[in-house]
Amino acid sequence: MLRGTVVGEEVVHVRADAVRNRESLVRAAGSVLAESGLDVPVAAIADRAGVAKGTVFRHFASKDELVVTVVAGLIDDLAARAETLLAEPDPLTALREFVAAGVELQARDLAFCQVAAAAEQQVPGLTDRRLRLEQIADLLVRRAQDAGAVRADLTGRDVVGLMTAAYQGACATGDPLRWPYFLSVLVDGLHPTGQDGAGRTSDRA
Repeated sequence: MLRGTVVGEEVVHVRADAVRNRESLVRAAGSVLAESGLDVPVAAIADRAGVAKGTVFRHFASKDELVVTVVAGLIDDLAARAETLLAEPDPLTALREFVAAGVELQARDLAFCQVAAAAEQQVPGLTDRRLRLEQIADLLVRRAQDAGAVRADLTGRDVVGLMTAAYQGACATGDPLRWPYFLSVLVDGLHPTGQDGAGRTSDRA
């Protein structure tokens, strides 16, 4: 009886260590991928985590699986932010903050930026999470539409795609630091036709 209890405790301890090691690897990979992007070698991730390269592959079948795990966590965090913003009293402020959060994430995380810019079929394993993000974005859009604050033809999928376009547009100019300007242009473009960012009727209408 006593021996069985000790063995059971040892198994739990080993499993807890494995969970901690996996979490440590994911954190290290997130840090390295954010800095260096998708082309970073597995050895660099192992070095950051302070483990041997083989340890990485004991937890993840491939580098791609590790990358998907890291990026999935980032998408989940962005989706959680969107859900929180559903409680924001001003629907337009909520939508603006969501869009800003997505653009800012690309600006500070190179791997996320690269994945966001890639065609969906090039990033297997993330389709369901992207769909969930689009669905939550759609809720934010509908609230803003009900308030008459954004275009009636806008969708959550449009917004997620436009977040990518805003940062990629800045990168295309050779000056990624201009992304706040592109973000402001994007947000203004969400308003009903004929209004500027302050809701005033434009002379061009």
